[in-house]
Amino acid sequence: MTPPEQALARSQGITLRKSTTHRWPFTANDLSFLEAVANVIAAAIARARIEEQLRLAERRTVEERGRSEQAEAALRERDEFISVAAHELRTPLTALQLKLQGLEHGLAAADPRRFQRLEGAVRQTERLSRLIDRLLDVSRIAQGRLDLWPEEFDLAILIREVADDLREPAAQARAPLELHLPEKAEGSWDRLRIEQVLVNVLSNAVKYGAGKPVSVKLEVEQERVRLAVHDQGIGIPAEDVSRIFGRFQRAASIRNYGGLGLGLYITRHIVEAHRGTIAVASSVGEGSTFSIDLPRFGLAPAANRNRIRGARA
Repeated sequence: MTPPEQALARSQGITLRKSTTHRWPFTANDLSFLEAVANVIAAAIARARIEEQLRLAERRTVEERGRSEQAEAALRERDEFISVAAHELRTPLTALQLKLQGLEHGLAAADPRRFQRLEGAVRQTERLSRLIDRLLDVSRIAQGRLDLWPEEFDLAILIREVADDLREPAAQARAPLELHLPEKAEGSWDRLRIEQVLVNVLSNAVKYGAGKPVSVKLEVEQERVRLAVHDQGIGIPAEDVSRIFGRFQRAASIRNYGGLGLGLYITRHIVEAHRGTIAVASSVGEGSTFSIDLPRFGLAPAANRNRIRGARA
């Protein structure tokens, strides 16, 4: 065999052995035939490899799908458990609150010392009630049942009310709220839900504000309002910014700062349900700015309903 013929055979993965008894020259037809055979063999080998890769990919896909379905089932079970547990806790807690409030009215003038202790117990039941509300909100969000009852009101007035409620904890944290508000900021939103958003964002700013003033600025345009809450506190690491709006996600250590990691998760869903957006810009050691953008009249006011005013989160 000539060198070119040997090279052709090697390129196709074919080993040709010399015969010790017979020798004959390869013709052009022989070379064409061998080349065709080599091509067929190479194509069969390639096809077998591709089929094996496809089988492996299909097996991995089935395994991943199984793990995904198991994870989704586990999440559904957890959400159902949270919902059931929260509802079960709500009934005895409501009865306890009513009894404590009755005792509170009776002791207000008769025994000031006992009244103060009782007042502390009432505050703890209110805190438990707010935690249960958050768990119920998580369940509602997971099931797509976060209902909104829009009504027209002045957002600037609501911000002032929430800031007044937070004045005492802000003073204790040495992080006073500095308000920069327009005279009016009217729009159509779910008042209780927006109040919940404000409490979550402002209380977080006070909690993580490192004892420095917190700026609350509201701007009104023709069709939108923009709220910016800026603190000068510990800030959020860059790797945590993208996940802090997730369920049960936290950026700060639970040892130093309490909470379930649900406030911002619920806040994001409330804002998005209003067709708005929420974002954060932060640097470690320099503080954070939470920005909320809402359409002013994106939701039509709902029909009149008897809605009980819930405890603030």
